[in-house]
Amino acid sequence: MSYSKFKFFFSSDEEGTFWPGVVELPVDNEVSGVEPINDENKNQRIITGVILFAILSLFFISKLSAFILFVLVAFIAAKEWFDLFEYSIFIPYPLLLFSALAPLLVVYFYELSNIFIPYFIFPLGLIIYLGFYTNFSIYEKFGSAMVFHSWFSIGIASIGWLLKSQELIFVYLSIIAIAISDIFAYEIGKRFGSRKLAENISPNKTVEGFLAGLLIGTLFMSFNIAINLDKSYLSSFLVSTVFISLGVVGDLFMSKIKRSIDVKDSGTIFPGHGGLLDRIDSYLISFPYLLIVLQFFYLNL
Repeated sequence: MSYSKFKFFFSSDEEGTFWPGVVELPVDNEVSGVEPINDENKNQRIITGVILFAILSLFFISKLSAFILFVLVAFIAAKEWFDLFEYSIFIPYPLLLFSALAPLLVVYFYELSNIFIPYFIFPLGLIIYLGFYTNFSIYEKFGSAMVFHSWFSIGIASIGWLLKSQELIFVYLSIIAIAISDIFAYEIGKRFGSRKLAENISPNKTVEGFLAGLLIGTLFMSFNIAINLDKSYLSSFLVSTVFISLGVVGDLFMSKIKRSIDVKDSGTIFPGHGGLLDRIDSYLISFPYLLIVLQFFYLNL
């Protein structure tokens, strides 16, 4: 498997879900003289970030329109993953799209308990399809497809379930909470950060920025839970702390994936931001956690 066409060196000081930025790749020690990001590119990222926020808000005028947005997200995310791992004829795009879309549709139109159906169908379809190939390297593609099936489809289906079962404003503000956390983490980290949070994965993330983003994002999400779900502020704060923290884990996970194949961004759909997966990675672990809490444990909090 070759990813040589993606290999290049670059540096970035921008991070975040809605906040303008890209996720950086490791730069060899002998490489130097990388040009800093100019104001024009920074302004482009800011404009794109504002447009993304406006699009999100526009689609959240009703549950149906928000659901349509998530369907569009599934289409684009599946294509980005398809291109990242160069599946070509080995794993067809429609099969990967099924992985991204089917759990969301089942959860939204039927019941959460029925999610096992697409999760059985996709691995069986993948095994049958790959049975026609004898190349040993095909199993690398099998593994990455199963990562996508476990990571993205669970994440988007969780958002779909929350959209169906909770008030629209709660889901909207939950998404905004992570975006706000990213913005504060970026701003504080850039100005006051000195200690690296995960240098081998995302060198520009700092402990100071993480703590600032965690605090502000947690407070925002706590009010969201307390007001819209009528829970105590203490339990809301505890749940929100983990929720925001997992947003950072999701971001680092996608950064690790891209580092492993020497890719700058998951795509080019958003000028100055990269791909869609770069923008939504923070949500794909946080929202499954929120689903679990609301479905099984939070009733006793």
